Amino acid sequence: MDSSSPNNGVLMSLVFTSSIALAMTVTPTLAAAQSISDESLTERNKAVVRAYLGEITQLGNMVARERYFTSTTTFNGDRGLTRQFARVEEMRRAFPDLEMTIEQQIAEGPWVATRVIYRGTHAGEFGGIHATGRRIEFAGTAMDRLENGKVVEMRHTVNMHLLMRQITGDGSPHQKP
Repeated sequence: MDSSSPNNGVLMSLVFTSSIALAMTVTPTLAAAQSISDESLTERNKAVVRAYLGEITQLGNMVARERYFTSTTTFNGDRGLTRQFARVEEMRRAFPDLEMTIEQQIAEGPWVATRVIYRGTHAGEFGGIHATGRRIEFAGTAMDRLENGKVVEMRHTVNMHLLMRQITGDGSPHQKP
């Protein structure tokens, strides 16, 4: 067919119009599918963080670490988690009834931010201070980056100043009304 043929312009116009119509139909569907996929990933990542916080931090089950972390996971910039797990064990000994409540959790991309409140009784030596029997309550924030369902980077902070003030008797846990 000759490009100067009047029918060729109609055929090209129909093909072009059909292509545009198809693209307009498929693009939102692909975007919605990507959004659902991203949402599923962030929900899975949040679930992994909740699970490791519950199992390791709350219950002190250090054996579970291979389920949640890689051999190259970093904690606040440090390679390896040996020191962090030692800190968790120290906290569990000093506050055997330590409870952790997740107050808020937000995820975007590979990152999960979790705000927690810890409550317990100072029943063992901590930071050079022998058991006082005092109730404590302090907050912490965890920023975790995940890859393939495992935590590869951790950035955590806790209000250690408030905790130490409470166990020395210079501060008290905030009571909710």
